[in-house]
Amino acid sequence: MSNQTNKNYNVGDLVVFKTHPLLNSFRIKGDSKYVPPVMIIKEVHHENNKKKTHDEVTGNKISEKIKYICVYFDDNRSEFVESSHYHSELKKFDKLKIERISSDGKLYDSSQTIIEEINSYGLLSYEFAKIVRFKTKKIEIYKKRSSKKIPIKKDEVVDEKKIKTIIQYVVNYTSPDFILTGYKKNDSTNLFYHNGKKKRVVSDTLIKVKWFNPIKNKYSEQFLPIEFFTDKMKLEKESENSNEQTTKAETTNEEE
Repeated sequence: MSNQTNKNYNVGDLVVFKTHPLLNSFRIKGDSKYVPPVMIIKEVHHENNKKKTHDEVTGNKISEKIKYICVYFDDNRSEFVESSHYHSELKKFDKLKIERISSDGKLYDSSQTIIEEINSYGLLSYEFAKIVRFKTKKIEIYKKRSSKKIPIKKDEVVDEKKIKTIIQYVVNYTSPDFILTGYKKNDSTNLFYHNGKKKRVVSDTLIKVKWFNPIKNKYSEQFLPIEFFTDKMKLEKESENSNEQTTKAETTNEEE
């Protein structure tokens, strides 16, 4: 996976919408529901020469010749969702800033460690009923949001000495563990134009994953590219008292 921003993304690459707040900061500030998900490239579409990329009147750019079909896991509906994006709308996941909490409660930069782990997964080896994880999971469960707790004295004056920064986990878009229940070769038709140029790039192999869907109160299954999943991900606790949804770290008189 290249770090060059002008190079096309490949099937299986992890990307984010370029408004993702963790591209610029270790913590989310404000309403976390506006944080976009980490996505994985499912298909690469090469538009033909007739595709209009600039407005005919102003000359302003309005689209691009390459479009990506991306997939993320929507935990509110417990299902995979597709979305389409142009290259300029996206950033590689390795630009994200990821903060961890040590066993003694200290915050530290773990970006490189997690990025290197994800890049090292390699291609999954299929085995029926094997437990696997969606590759975005580790990033999504370690997202954090910071906010201020500001005490006010009786005379309505802020007590600056007791201002605290509260850090909370933000686990939206976190996916469950999956079981492998199927394997097949992907459809290889309609991948090229009549002149032989590339039209679509897709995964060679699809695997079927199964999980319990609490929204529908039943099990769901779906075929997805084999590049989306790994059996190498390890989810250790960040501290002895950590809990993915409720852990808070408080520091006095710190800036966000």
